[in-house]
Formats: sequence, structure tokens, C-alpha cells
Amino acid sequence: MTRHDAIIVGSGHNGLITAAYLAKAGKSVLVLERREVIGGATVTEEFWPGYKLSTCSYVCSLLLPEVVRELELERHGYDIRPLDPQYFTPFPDGRSLTSYLDGERTKAEIRKFSKRDAENYDAYWKMWDRIIARMRPLMNRRTPTESELEAAFDGLEGEEDWRRLTKASVADLLDEFFESEEVKAPLCVGGVIGTNAGPRDSGTAYIKFHHILGSVGGHRGAWGYVRGGMGMVAESIASAAREAGAEILTDEEVEGIEVGEDGEARAVALRDGRSFEADIIISNADPERTFLGMVGEGALPEGLAESVKNTRTEGSVVKVLLGLGGLPDFTAMPGKSVGPQHVGAIVINPSVDYLQTAWEDAKEGRPSERPFMEGYIQSATEDGLAPSGKHTMSLFCQYAPYRLAEGTWEERRDEIGKRIIDTFAEYAPNLPDAIEHVEVLGPPDIEAKIGISGGNIFHGEMTPDRMFGGRPAPGFSGYEAPVGNLYLCGAGVWPGGAVFGAAGRNCAVEILGRDERI
Repeated sequence: MTRHDAIIVGSGHNGLITAAYLAKAGKSVLVLERREVIGGATVTEEFWPGYKLSTCSYVCSLLLPEVVRELELERHGYDIRPLDPQYFTPFPDGRSLTSYLDGERTKAEIRKFSKRDAENYDAYWKMWDRIIARMRPLMNRRTPTESELEAAFDGLEGEEDWRRLTKASVADLLDEFFESEEVKAPLCVGGVIGTNAGPRDSGTAYIKFHHILGSVGGHRGAWGYVRGGMGMVAESIASAAREAGAEILTDEEVEGIEVGEDGEARAVALRDGRSFEADIIISNADPERTFLGMVGEGALPEGLAESVKNTRTEGSVVKVLLGLGGLPDFTAMPGKSVGPQHVGAIVINPSVDYLQTAWEDAKEGRPSERPFMEGYIQSATEDGLAPSGKHTMSLFCQYAPYRLAEGTWEERRDEIGKRIIDTFAEYAPNLPDAIEHVEVLGPPDIEAKIGISGGNIFHGEMTPDRMFGGRPAPGFSGYEAPVGNLYLCGAGVWPGGAVFGAAGRNCAVEILGRDERI
């Protein structure tokens, strides 16, 4: 049997990034993927003939420019274009707010609701630019120490920035700069994306920070579509990895990580009974699946299993994927031909209180009576994703708990999907009649399809108490696991999730710098 320098469990984008860097360094690398397609949650799939949708992740912003440059991803097919407008938010009274890449156009939109808020818009972004400048250097490396964080946030202004970043709610932070509910409404949603929390909960300012870290086309905080869907992120990285010599196998589910009596990981065992040996085992799976599922409690050091069990991994995100016969026709901006209301994010969230109420439902185990959602119609600006004259739409929705207080997901999936569609239809009444195909993926469905514990898109909550030294689990931080020869490279380690790639790159850098065996 061929022995590899490194085996990577899972072909999510972070795993592929780690594979590419190790292979470029001359190491023999094997990637094993349980599904028939690579990419994990970064995948494009044809759900119905001619309709191609990004199944889980749907737009891109955070992917490290270092990864794009160093792996030459554009040469391998990575092609991103910024959304413009960035978002369109319709309101129940028929008004709307549109945000553009051009800040002056955005401020003109804001003035419809508040002149004061337009005047404060630049100061709001200046605050974020300052915090990002403090944090960004700490995210391309191992988990920062307390002294490194203190140095980055030194001085009175630094202390205030640290308070905002780690203690404030996104609602409180927005209140510092804006008075209009309509202006705050679309801005607050970034503080709860993928998170079991409401906008008034402490720590949600950090979630907002994480979602404005990136840039597209030189525009800070902007998001964009990847041509061909998000699966092309994974495909471009995989192409770079293969070019460097990495081997990637699909339909190969790893059931266990074999740990010897000396406490060191030696091999991976596949579900079909085969095994592969390597000097280093790297898991792109989430920490719960890695430690409790594949390694097993008996092989873990004291305290780790309990710490992992105490992480919060149950998700509350619902993806509704649609095949449409026509475009949504919005009351606030009528039109069935492609217009500015169709080309960026469509934000259904009329106020901070609306979003908080949606979370209050979920805290009690109920799907939100009035869910928040972001809609994306990539086919409006790109051919080849839907049949001629048709469209795709991806709805990212919150909240619907992993564990429902009443009934099961199997029993209530259609009802939950209908509630989401009906809510959207309050703003675009023609939507139900335009739907030709629908697929609803709740947290248990995401767990089963993608293999993420609890269906949590970030491999665990990303509030400040679960970041820094608390990631992947309280008391255990870093990429090198407290099991010999085992590393983690996924969203469950610092600096967290989304299509970011920092964890994958950081893990590879650490392995190449530390481990003399490979």
C-alpha cells in the first residue's frame, strides 16, 4: 500500500487549499471525499435539468487574496465579479433602499430616509476599516495570544474598538451611527448570519465584522458571484492541487482515524474496510465529527471530549433553492425584466425588531413566523445556469432550529419552505406562480448532505467566546490537535468559517514550518 506524507479528510475549500500548499511544497497528498462531488459546502449542483445552483455557500468575498495569488486560481478558472447593486431591500410600505458599490449613490439612497445617516455613513465604514486593520494581520496565522491582541488594540481608541468588536451587539453598534430603521435593517443582518443569536445579543458585532473582512474588485466589504457558481471555487483550488501532484478521490467516506497505543494518528479507515496510512492526518471535517466521530472519545486526552460536546453546533439556517419560470416582480420596484432589484442580494428584513422577533421564535424551538432572508438570482447576470427564459434563485433564511419544539423536519419541511416563500411573496406577489421547482434544506438536511454536524455552516458558533483561544473548543485551540500527527484545517478552527480559506492556508503553513517528517 502506498504511504502518503499527508491525508486530508474532506474536500471542502479549506481541505483543498491545505492540499494544494502541501503538494506545491513537494509532499505526497491524498484527499478523500465522502460525496461524489468535491467542494463540501462550496459546490454547484444541478438540482433539476438545466438548473445549476450553489447548494450551500452562494456568494464570495472573504476568499484570501493570498490564496488566489499564490495558487494562481484565476489561471485555474476562478472568476469573480462584484454585485452591483450590492443589495436591494424592499419595505412593506412600498419604499426600498438600494446599496451600490459607489458610496455616493448609496448615500443618496440613505438620504431618502435620513440626512443624518447619510452624513454618518463614511464614519461607520472608517470605524470598520480601523478594526479590520487591527485584526486582519492576526488572521493569517495561528490563534493570536492575549498579548498579541492587547498590542493590536492598544490605546484608548483601541480599547473602544475591542469593546465594539467583542462585546457589542450589532444593533447597539448601528445605533451609534444611524437613526433610521430602514438604514439599519439591511446592515444588521450581517451580525446574525449563520448564528444562533439575534441582533440585540452581545457579540453579534463580531459576526458583522467577519462578514465585511473581504473585498471584491477593490471594494471593501463587497460580495460577488463566482462564474459557474461556488463550485468553481473548489474546482479551481482542486485544479491547482492536482497540478502540484495531489490526488483527490471522491465516493471515499472516512469512517475513522486510527490512533495507535502511542497516542498518534497513523491512518484513516474507510467505510468499505480499506485504510490509508500517512505521516500526517488532516481533517477538514468539523471538530465534533473529527474528534467524537472519527477519532473516538477513548483516544482523546482528558477533557477534550467534554469540551467538544460543550461547543454549540446546531444550526438554524434554511436554504430554499428555486427554479423559476420568471423573475420576481417587486411592489417596491416593479418589473419582470432584469433590473437593479434582481442582480444583487435581495434582503427581506424591514427592521432590527423584525429580525430580533425572528430569533425569539427560534429560541423557543419554533421556525420564525416572519423569517429573515437574502435572495440571490445569479442567473440574472450569467447565462448557463438555467434554461433559456428561466432563472434560479437561492434563499438563505433564518431561523429554523435544528431541533423543532413540535414535530420533525421530515414532517414540517414543506410547511417551513412555504412560510419562507409566502413571506417573500409579500414583497413580490408573483413569486409563488413563478416557481417551477423547489428544494428546502434545513439544518438536518445540510448535516446529512454535506456532513456538517448540526448543519452549522461555520462548524460551530463564531461569537467571540467561541473564537480566539476558544476555537475549536474551550481549552483547545490551534490547528495541531492534542492527538499526535493529527491536524484540523476547517472552519472549526481559527479564524473561522465562510468561504475564507484562512484556516486551510494557515494549517498548511504551520505543518510545513513545524513538522520535519513532511
